[in-house]
Amino acid sequence: MQDKEIIEKIIQGDRELYGLIVDKYKNKVFGIIYSFCGQTCDCEDIAQNVFIKIFKALPKFKFESEFSTWMYRIVINESITVSKKNKYDTVPLDINNSEDEERSNIIDFLQSEDNTEESLIKKEIQGNLYKALAKLKDNYKTALILRDIEDYSYEEIAKMLGVSNDNVKIWIFRARAKLKEIILQGDCL
Repeated sequence: MQDKEIIEKIIQGDRELYGLIVDKYKNKVFGIIYSFCGQTCDCEDIAQNVFIKIFKALPKFKFESEFSTWMYRIVINESITVSKKNKYDTVPLDINNSEDEERSNIIDFLQSEDNTEESLIKKEIQGNLYKALAKLKDNYKTALILRDIEDYSYEEIAKMLGVSNDNVKIWIFRARAKLKEIILQGDCL
């Protein structure tokens, strides 16, 4: 069954089908929450609250966009709210491997771990990078996380955030530049 079919049946009263939605999207939802809030929060509780909010909001879904796009907007907004509320000063970076050769991902260099000394240096750099990411404006941080950490395309991010592809590209460009500036100035130490 397609999402639309499932959602229509849920709205009509077949609430048992909501488990299919949760099963289908739980990993991505959890990943987005973790990217914003990290280990300093209980991501499972936040994910559960997000799925409850989504369930309650289903009757408001108008099928004008993909369900996943609409749902991810809710997840992102809730993640930002929880992150601000709890004042998390780090952002975890579970780096996805990407086929996108053109991507200038500032965190790609953190993927290799050759020896213990390099491992310690990597952890220190990663910690500083987390702190630097936390200092970005929400729209920049959100776009950068969705692109470089969650590995969404510019088009997918634009749909999720309800902005143009050009805005997403600009935000990511500015986020990377600001991130570099923060790191070079030592503002994340």
